[in-house]
Amino acid sequence: MMGFYDNCFHINPSSFYYPYFSCLFINISLIFYVIMLIYQIKENKFMAIKMIAVDMDGTFLDENSSYNQKRFDHIYQILKDRGIRFVVASGNPYKKLQNCFPHIQNELTYIAENGGYIISEGKELYFAHISSQDSQLIIDTLQTMPDVLCWVCTKNQSYTLESLPEHYYQMFLPYFPHVKKVQNFSLIKEPIVKFALYLPQQNTTQRIHDLTQIASQDIRIVDSGHACIDIIPRFVSKGMAIQLLMKEFHISPDEVMAFGDADNDREMLSTVKYGYVMANAKEEMKKDFQWMAPGFNDEGVLEVIDYYLQNNSFFNL
Repeated sequence: MMGFYDNCFHINPSSFYYPYFSCLFINISLIFYVIMLIYQIKENKFMAIKMIAVDMDGTFLDENSSYNQKRFDHIYQILKDRGIRFVVASGNPYKKLQNCFPHIQNELTYIAENGGYIISEGKELYFAHISSQDSQLIIDTLQTMPDVLCWVCTKNQSYTLESLPEHYYQMFLPYFPHVKKVQNFSLIKEPIVKFALYLPQQNTTQRIHDLTQIASQDIRIVDSGHACIDIIPRFVSKGMAIQLLMKEFHISPDEVMAFGDADNDREMLSTVKYGYVMANAKEEMKKDFQWMAPGFNDEGVLEVIDYYLQNNSFFNL
């Protein structure tokens, strides 16, 4: 009788422990895989980028104000297929930026006027302007600075003075394609988003100091590079604009790559995890950022983006 029960209830130890250890091995393997995945993400192997923002002059555009359109079109199609948003971030007017991408101009997101005007796929997301009181103060001050050339930007129009020498008018026409000449800037009735200044004598630092002395707390003066100064609302910057877009599209700083070369790009590069300064930037700019892209004449922006798309990791000089 005892043998009968032994046969019925006997458990083979090997058959009992085998499934247990198999499950344990699988769980340990899964934990190890997760740990390695986290490590690889920290090492920038699988971090998914959802938005790329590029400055234009001195960054995306070369010294001839052009770019490799064939290569960009190929890269842009991949970005589009992967759902990665391409943002044009510049101190230039919206209309000028649209002209740089005529074939896809209504598909892109634009940070124009250093963040004062933000448009995505043709939809206005944000607009800021300088108060009429501050605008008049700036106009009066500029009349005492004959060495400073000025363009005034509103939402859809740019203005310059009738007294502007013709060669400067032609020189800046690509940047202000819809410019109108006026006898006096005080005649402009639309809200002003930016005063764009050009200093032929290259005395940018001195004039920034002079303008700062008269500036109210509601405006800021930005060195936009290439002997140019922008006067914009104080709370406006490319960094602020990037923050607005991240909130609008539910994107974190870890999912954004940005490129720039000048002081007006600092906030933008500091706002995101992958803020690339260009190799052609000033030394004081380059030392402040971890990531560096090849220069604007070497298709630096396209090189870095292409490398990321092919390798799922991040290029650095």
